Amino acid sequence: MVNRQINLKNAVFAAFILALCLSVPGFTDSYMLRVFNIAWITCLCVLSNYVLLGMCGQNSFAQAGLWGVGAYITANVVMKLGLPPLVALILAGLGSGFLAFVLGFAFFRLRAYYFTFASVGLMTILNGLFMNWTPYTGGALGISNVPSFSLGSLVVKTEKANYYLIFVVCVIAYLLIKKLYNSALGRSFMAIRDNEMAANCLGINSLLTKSIAFGITGILCGVAGALYAFLSGYLSYQTFTYQQSTMYLIMLMLGGTSAPSGAVIGTMIISLLQEWVRPLQNYMQLFYGLGIVLLMIVQPEGILGGGRALYEKWLSRRKPASTVAQ
Repeated sequence: MVNRQINLKNAVFAAFILALCLSVPGFTDSYMLRVFNIAWITCLCVLSNYVLLGMCGQNSFAQAGLWGVGAYITANVVMKLGLPPLVALILAGLGSGFLAFVLGFAFFRLRAYYFTFASVGLMTILNGLFMNWTPYTGGALGISNVPSFSLGSLVVKTEKANYYLIFVVCVIAYLLIKKLYNSALGRSFMAIRDNEMAANCLGINSLLTKSIAFGITGILCGVAGALYAFLSGYLSYQTFTYQQSTMYLIMLMLGGTSAPSGAVIGTMIISLLQEWVRPLQNYMQLFYGLGIVLLMIVQPEGILGGGRALYEKWLSRRKPASTVAQ
């Protein structure tokens, strides 16, 4: 009975959040819609970081590079090969995911923080390719006039139409990650996160499993890159930087690494905060750094973990009162 009530409350809360998100285009202008569109695209990359760090315990700074791979694949597939945008979207996810999966076999032979160092190197290499591989990336000039997403005669051109497209993709990704969390593969990820040696003793191939996690990260970042290419219409190597990967980590740590909803919370808070305090933009990196240090000292599990702890504390205070009433 109690579980049924909890599930009902969760369903009602989820329906409220969904309705709120779907109503955003109704009360915001085109500028703020662009902010929300970029925020939801960023959310895909932060969700990918949740899979790799939150579930598998592996920290990477290559997400922005994989995001760029997806964006440039999309631009080349649509503009040079003339394939439909939906095909480009799929190829962007698969291409970026395959690259991450293959490189995972090399990088995950490195232990602990050495993988993180390798991911920084990968990010630097990818950004260099974006800047210098002119035939496919446009070099320093970038690629302009990338067509909007279309499906048959339906062209997704306005900010409002892009919002719903990007939001639907984010919801699908979120639900798939929730499904992954409760799957055998997800439990293998978490076993490696908690104790890799014990996971190996249980028969889990840690090298393959971590490479799969990195591959899933690449797929999500690749899809995000495709959506960004369709939305902005212009790609530049200056967009896909190490600083952007660092921001993904900050967003995840702020929201919390214990559930995918933490990635969404952290992304939305920082994305909207950047607009509300734009006059202080030059000091934002300082504020982010100080904020993360304080967060790790006071509440290492992020906003989601802190909220969950407060809720459990509130429930524990209610139980004695309800027992006496009975």
